[in-house]
Amino acid sequence: PDGVSVDVSGKTVTVKGKLGTLTREIPDEVTVAVEDGKVVVKKKVETSKRCKAFQGLVRSLINNMVIGVSQGFEKVLEIHGVGYRAEVKGKELHLTLGYSHPVIFPIPDDIKIAVEERNTVIKVSGIDKEKVGLVAAKIRSFRKPDVYKNKGIRYRGERLIKKAGKAVGK
Repeated sequence: PDGVSVDVSGKTVTVKGKLGTLTREIPDEVTVAVEDGKVVVKKKVETSKRCKAFQGLVRSLINNMVIGVSQGFEKVLEIHGVGYRAEVKGKELHLTLGYSHPVIFPIPDDIKIAVEERNTVIKVSGIDKEKVGLVAAKIRSFRKPDVYKNKGIRYRGERLIKKAGKAVGK
C-alpha cells in the first residue's frame, strides 16, 4: 500500500509505515526481493518441501508486517462474571477476577490496552500481530472461560456451550 516501504538487507526484512517500523530475520531456505512495488518470496531449492513451507510462512509474516504498519491489529477480550473488572493504571492493567488479590499485568511498550464498557471489555492493539496475540492470550490465561459457570475472560465472539453440573441424588 501507499506509505509503506520494504527494505531487504541480507537476511533481514524491514517494513516501515505510518504506524511504525517492524524488523524480522528470514530463514536461509528462502530469498526475499522487492520488484515493481511487490515483495517476492522465492524458494532456494525448488523441489524441497521444507523450502515450500518456509516460503508460505515468510510470505504470510511479511504480509502481516505490512498490514501492521499500515492499519494495525486489535484483539478484543470480554470479562464475564459478577464483580470481575479491569482498569488501566499507568503502564499496568489491574484485573479483579475473583481471587483474593488483584492481578497486575505490566503493559509492554509497543502495545496499547484500553478498557471500555463498564470495565468489562479490554481492547489490545498494536502493530505486531504476534505480540498482540500473545498479550491477549496472556490476559485470557489469568481466568480462562469456565464452561460450568459461564464466566471468565474470553475473546469477543468466542462461544461457550454451558455444561450441566454433576447430577445429585437418586
